Amino acid sequence: MVIFKEDVNFATAVGKVRALESELFSPGDWERLLSAKSISDFFRLLIDTPYGRIISPEDILENFQVKLIQEFFIEMEELDKLCPEDSFLSYFRYKVDLGNIKRVLYGLLSNKSISLYKGGILPIEFLEEVKKSKDINSLKTLPYPWSIIKDVDLEPIFWTYYLEQAYFNGLLELSKNYGYELLYKLITTEIDLENFKMALRIKISNYPERYEDFFYSGGNIDIELFKKLLGLPLKEWADNNLVEALAIREYINNPTGLEKIIDEKLIDLLSVSKYTAFGYEPVLSYLFRKEIENKNISFLFSGFSYGLSSHILRGGIRGL
Repeated sequence: MVIFKEDVNFATAVGKVRALESELFSPGDWERLLSAKSISDFFRLLIDTPYGRIISPEDILENFQVKLIQEFFIEMEELDKLCPEDSFLSYFRYKVDLGNIKRVLYGLLSNKSISLYKGGILPIEFLEEVKKSKDINSLKTLPYPWSIIKDVDLEPIFWTYYLEQAYFNGLLELSKNYGYELLYKLITTEIDLENFKMALRIKISNYPERYEDFFYSGGNIDIELFKKLLGLPLKEWADNNLVEALAIREYINNPTGLEKIIDEKLIDLLSVSKYTAFGYEPVLSYLFRKEIENKNISFLFSGFSYGLSSHILRGGIRGL
């Protein structure tokens, strides 16, 4: 149970959020988009939505995703100006930093060109310099919480796990320091669900044994319980207390649906924010749902581009 600490200083921000929530896509809106027969038809339907102002029939997926991210952070900055404090927005800013660092790491390891997104806390100029110098070890000079990799002796290909752990660590500490109870619950729940996803991947994909060390700390469920789960036959997982606690039994035999169900469980968790009139919680919840909506739009863009059926696309939409 989340205990809300009402803060009337958030009144203006929450009022704005309540108005913006009415513009989020309804199930009927998603069904209308799913009726598209082609990518051009999808564009035609999308033009009649708030996304119409940023799309163009000439867009390719990467360009469109950049536009979505830019629009998301423009809206977040506008809400930020209405909030008396904004530390909880690190949930989104850290995510941008994590993505940028991972892209730089990927670019250096694959010798491919990569692009970076604005909206994070880390100066993009620093990461651009790392790209230019091609000195992968300069990533070990990153500040907190990304400094976690400075003492990692494993090959750079394994740094992604530690960077993701740093993302969780930073948000957990921030949540405790500022008393963000709902954000703390969001992160701990996300860690548990991600650990289950890792356990399932190890079990069904025969990952190397060393991957058993790549569970995230900080969740509500002891990492050792996930490791014990790996010792059981997959057919026995459904009756395990851990799986029952996560309420994720039906996805044991449907690992492709895990990404969707994780997002939906987090949406449900944040829905308690409707019970607070003033505070950061409604802003966090709205922006999370807006981020998921953008993810859905990108998914449909990609799906229609590849000619996927509406049945397959419907199964991938979060919150439908």
